[in-house]
Amino acid sequence: MQTLLKDFESVSLGETNRLAKMLSRAENKYVVNYKQFSALLAAIREDYAVLDIDGRNEFQYASCYYDDNYACYNEHHQSRRQRFKVRTREYINSGLMFFEIKLKGLRGKTDKHRMGCDTFVMPRIQGEHLRMLNELYLKNYRKEMRFDLTPSLIVNYSRCTLVALKGGERVTIDFDLGFKLPDGAIDAVQIGHNFIVIETKSADGRGKADSALKKMGVRKASKCSKYCIGVNLTGEVSKNNNFLQTIKRAQKNIAPVCPATMAAV
Repeated sequence: MQTLLKDFESVSLGETNRLAKMLSRAENKYVVNYKQFSALLAAIREDYAVLDIDGRNEFQYASCYYDDNYACYNEHHQSRRQRFKVRTREYINSGLMFFEIKLKGLRGKTDKHRMGCDTFVMPRIQGEHLRMLNELYLKNYRKEMRFDLTPSLIVNYSRCTLVALKGGERVTIDFDLGFKLPDGAIDAVQIGHNFIVIETKSADGRGKADSALKKMGVRKASKCSKYCIGVNLTGEVSKNNNFLQTIKRAQKNIAPVCPATMAAV
């Protein structure tokens, strides 16, 4: 990854937020192999810079997702227009931790909201975090939030971020994905280097990276998120018709698990 990104201009976190904070955005997901990823970077090198913090452009993340007996997963699988996602996320390299809510709504746009937190795996969402969730859900969907959310999956991964030099677009590149249940009841699942998740974020879903991927013949990954992939690979759900192609690609790239990789949370 370092070799592939070495020719990109660097951009700071502050400049990234100025150019493309993208809390309200259209999102597209793609799954590519290493060869396709290398070709994409060559195609967009002149249009994007890579996020650099203290000389680092590769960062480790951990996310704990919350669900109600996989009702949120099922809403995603059914492509419900009004659906949401709740997670806590730890930025491993900085130690920062946030409670995050993503709401899908009007015209497929995604709104992201977050606040700081000090607990990664919350047995129950409560206090100011629950108030925030209830208020946003009611405001966006005109009905009360009645899901009983509990920890359902932990996802570990590495990420690089590209930012359009002209602003308004951001691309995240996630790799080395690992999945486990919060209680550690089953072995973790680790995905190899030939399964890379690219997510584009722009105002209309038609950024330069989207155009380059389309020219390469890479199709969108049916809106299949890391959470959807993880609950399938850990055997927690069986209904996955709409995600089946992506799930099969992930299954072909399952790698031996290094215990130290999953010990970060």
